[in-house]
Amino acid sequence: MPKSITPMPLYRNWRVQPENMRVRVTIYFVLLSDTLPLDFAGPLQVLIEARRLGVSFEIKYVSASEQFSLDGGLQLHNLDPLPNRLQPEDVIVLPGCNRAFAAYSTECALKTICWLKRNVTNQIVLTICSGALLAAKAGLLGKKSYTTHYQLIDRMRTAFPECRVLENRIFVEDDNLISSAGISSGIDMALYYVTTRFGEHIGAQVAQEMLVYFRRTGQDPQLSSWLQFRNHMHRGIHKIQDEICNNVEKNYSLDQLANIACLSQRQLSRLFTLHLGITPREYLQHIKVGHAKQLLQCSNHSVERIAQSCGYSSSRQFRRVFAKEVQISPQQYRQQHSPY
Repeated sequence: MPKSITPMPLYRNWRVQPENMRVRVTIYFVLLSDTLPLDFAGPLQVLIEARRLGVSFEIKYVSASEQFSLDGGLQLHNLDPLPNRLQPEDVIVLPGCNRAFAAYSTECALKTICWLKRNVTNQIVLTICSGALLAAKAGLLGKKSYTTHYQLIDRMRTAFPECRVLENRIFVEDDNLISSAGISSGIDMALYYVTTRFGEHIGAQVAQEMLVYFRRTGQDPQLSSWLQFRNHMHRGIHKIQDEICNNVEKNYSLDQLANIACLSQRQLSRLFTLHLGITPREYLQHIKVGHAKQLLQCSNHSVERIAQSCGYSSSRQFRRVFAKEVQISPQQYRQQHSPY
């Protein structure tokens, strides 16, 4: 079954484990005349912020035409040509265009469609808005489930009946295809890609920097530990949260946390209760358990090693805290969630 907005999925063949992120990824934005600016710029900003945090990938802007105008008149010049060859780890981003059915019938669009057919095999493909139409014309949708802008759904369903278009979705993942409804939802989709590819804390930091957060539907599981309790604007508390998330193995005292934000212990406790609804100690345990869940799901480490990496004095203490927070033991959690 395709998933929509699953913050902590099982790692599959195209995802990189947090401990192994050495593969050099090139992300290609495939652009055409009348590309919608936010379809392009929203996901791009997410990727730029991730790269500023130290994530290693290259971004290229490619087109069958050297110059053209985005929707609204912004001129683009000196774009790279469509590459002759793609690597398996490359990522293709297809932003949408205004008046999509007409835009994808131009000579430049037809060249792009032929290029996609020839070169895209199992690479990750991200579509924003009517970019799903471009993917469909290139045969990249197959029989996959996808979503697109609500105004295009009926026409897409008629034009490509073999594909399953899903309504009322921010974005949908099916195999190597992640499709979004378009416009601002491209940001949510890009955050999802960054989070699942490069780690939840990277995604949380990007979301915080951009002042956006994952959107959810009734089908979505609970947000990750790193994304919970971040929907506030207090810089001091964010600083403390960053410190805790970057040093999960440490056990901070209330005084140490207060000093990070130049607050008194009383102020710190009051602000945590006001902005997060929990105490600093509860947040510290929340992050430790969240990190432990990630390791249980995505590694073969023993429970003892995981307890140590999360800063617990013993595996017994870790099991007790984990069971209280999650309602099941670490071993049971691994059995239910680990792909190994």
